[in-house]
Amino acid sequence: MDKKGRERLTIMVIPHTDRKSLNFVISYKTISFFIGIIVILLVISAVNVLSHSGSVHQLTELNLTNKDFIRQSSKMKEEVNSLHETIQYYYEKISSLYIKLGGDPSRVSKGMGGSNQFLSMQGSPQTDITDESFRIKEDIHNLKLSSELSDEIIKLIKKRKSIIRNTPSIWPTKGYVLFPFGKYLSPITGKEEMNKGLDIGSFPGAEVLATAPGIVFDSGFSPATGYYIKLAHRFGWKTIYSNLDRVKVKKNEKISKGDVIGYVGKTPENPVYHLHYEVHVGTQALNPFSFLNQIQE
Repeated sequence: MDKKGRERLTIMVIPHTDRKSLNFVISYKTISFFIGIIVILLVISAVNVLSHSGSVHQLTELNLTNKDFIRQSSKMKEEVNSLHETIQYYYEKISSLYIKLGGDPSRVSKGMGGSNQFLSMQGSPQTDITDESFRIKEDIHNLKLSSELSDEIIKLIKKRKSIIRNTPSIWPTKGYVLFPFGKYLSPITGKEEMNKGLDIGSFPGAEVLATAPGIVFDSGFSPATGYYIKLAHRFGWKTIYSNLDRVKVKKNEKISKGDVIGYVGKTPENPVYHLHYEVHVGTQALNPFSFLNQIQE
């Protein structure tokens, strides 16, 4: 091999003019060396070309992925903004209803409401988080508070419904207002007197209804009022029904709203058939007309 590598090759360059021909003597070893270098350069070039092609392909894929990410991010941002507006609307409606039902305003003020209150409460400057991050935290906080307020609203509604249900609010009998609550000129005495209730003119024997659920705590007869019934209701309410022809209930009997408790009559002192109806809270007499058909369950 060494001997063959030392063999030489002569290359002659013969010009077409009168110039001398040129002779180049080169060994096979040198030729092999140059060919090897060329092959190595070709391999390196091919590797570089393939590597560059792969990088370009990766960059293209990354560029497409980045565009898709930007598109998805933009879509998600729009959905987050829409959700944020919906939650804000829901929170404002719940808060407003809570206040209207007599809830504690300080509970509502704990909502974030787009201010920096939550951030200052957390001890973090606003630059530490993005607007989207703050909105998400705000929405989570307001949703939690809205849930709590909803529970409070249900309790308030149940309490109010119970108050309304136990408030005297229906007409005790069919008829017309004969004498209203307050001062009036009595046709019997001819003097101005104070009417602590409402006199409702009606026909003989008309049914008298309990205007709220309660218990009969007193019942009897007197020449001035005829037969009378007194009912005690929840929340301090009391109702009195007098000038009755007869009574249908007994003392300590439980009465439901709308139950027939007696019948319209008259007395020797007042020959007009009518029902005298009074509403009291504790010892204070109130105008019954203010409650008749004005309160709905």
